[in-house]
Amino acid sequence: MKLFTFLLMLLPLFGVLNAQTTKGNFMVGFHNFSPVPLSSDGLAYNLFPPTNSFGISFGTSKVKVDGQLQDGKQNNTAFGLSINSLYFAEDQFAIGLTGSFSSGSTVYKEDGDEDDKSSSFIFLLGPELRYYFDTGTKTKFWLKGGASIGSVSSKYNGEGGDPTGLSQFGGGAGISIFPVPSVSIDFGLGYNVLTVTDKSDFGGDFKSINSGLAFDIGAGIFF
Repeated sequence: MKLFTFLLMLLPLFGVLNAQTTKGNFMVGFHNFSPVPLSSDGLAYNLFPPTNSFGISFGTSKVKVDGQLQDGKQNNTAFGLSINSLYFAEDQFAIGLTGSFSSGSTVYKEDGDEDDKSSSFIFLLGPELRYYFDTGTKTKFWLKGGASIGSVSSKYNGEGGDPTGLSQFGGGAGISIFPVPSVSIDFGLGYNVLTVTDKSDFGGDFKSINSGLAFDIGAGIFF
């Protein structure tokens, strides 16, 4: 009798475990965002230092000329984050929106001179599709794909120009681990293509296509 009562008490828990990715549920996730280094007509490469796999990085670089270390040094910082909200239209299949932003800055210091400061900001928004493979109550594999549009803006020593058009598409695969029924820890690998579109003062468009692999690390809340 005690065993039967105990099993009845566990039934709601099993219901939550099995309902993580069922039709009608929602998921809100927070993931790193690590854009590939961007180049554009009028947007210097070093205005946007690449992040590491966690979407955040700090670093210092120095330059040698003919084997001689130069006095100046460059300090880079970058931070990126993606937030997605998904609705399960069918069992295991979710659709929704993803917003991504990343901010980076560079400070070049040289003895006797004023610091040169530059910064950039990326914002992207677009749809995402995700399919989960129901492999158990503790782990689920997934595939995702999506596209988004936005802009990248930059400043150099406090002066900035007009934002530059930016678009992204890509996909990835990974695994979600559930330490508790309604929360997942996600690990994956994605491939993204970012296209910078810049209007030329002389007519026509300048396009720069930047692609690369990035680790996908984050967490999700299911309800």
